[in-house]
Amino acid sequence: MGLWLLGTSGAVPDPQRDYVSLVVEYAGRLILMEAGGSPLHRLGRTGLDPMGLEGVFLSHRHPDHLSGLPVLLMGLWLRGRAHPLWIAGPEDVMERARALLELFEWQSWHGMFPVNWRPIPLEHGAVVEAAGGIRLIAAPVSHSVPTLALRMELPEGVAAYSADTAPCPEMIQLARGADVLIHEATGSYPGHTPPEGAGWVAREAGVQRLVLVHVPPEVNVEEWQARARTVFAGPVEIGRDGMRVL
Repeated sequence: MGLWLLGTSGAVPDPQRDYVSLVVEYAGRLILMEAGGSPLHRLGRTGLDPMGLEGVFLSHRHPDHLSGLPVLLMGLWLRGRAHPLWIAGPEDVMERARALLELFEWQSWHGMFPVNWRPIPLEHGAVVEAAGGIRLIAAPVSHSVPTLALRMELPEGVAAYSADTAPCPEMIQLARGADVLIHEATGSYPGHTPPEGAGWVAREAGVQRLVLVHVPPEVNVEEWQARARTVFAGPVEIGRDGMRVL
């Protein structure tokens, strides 16, 4: 079992960083968090078999978190997948995801595997998945559109993923006591977090370690890291594509 960062960029990727996404692996099965860019390509580069995907969690409807869903499903279909795939997230993103797939007439793909849609309520403690020794728990955070952050309880430890958000008490509560907090550090933009804000959430939640993601390509990553350290005394890392977190 384990948790990897597949991508770590914000809305503008660069040659080293693709759109932010994560994957949990347990008992040969995978759960993908976010579907921007090319999830199949990134899973392959990490050495994980995309055919083991059990589900996809989408935090919100913005393109850098959603746009790769049609090519993900198409690739799995072309490789002969037959068993169902669940897709979970706020009702808002479920509607957008279905509309996006309809543009490609996905239900006409001959032999297409079943997709089970799981709308997740915008409330603290909503369970996304609980199977095989893992639990994924969601909570709403403060972004420009309905957004869910995620707590991942695995045998290796507990991780919390902020999705896109301004610093908020809901994220502190969700991350409480986690081994690692994976928090966006876009900067001082509405609905987003500067590195000091991510450090504040990490400190207030009492986490052991902070990993910054959703980092703009133009920033100095050492400066971003140092700014988070002015607030949070624990280890601070800049997330890297392909990095194992737990």
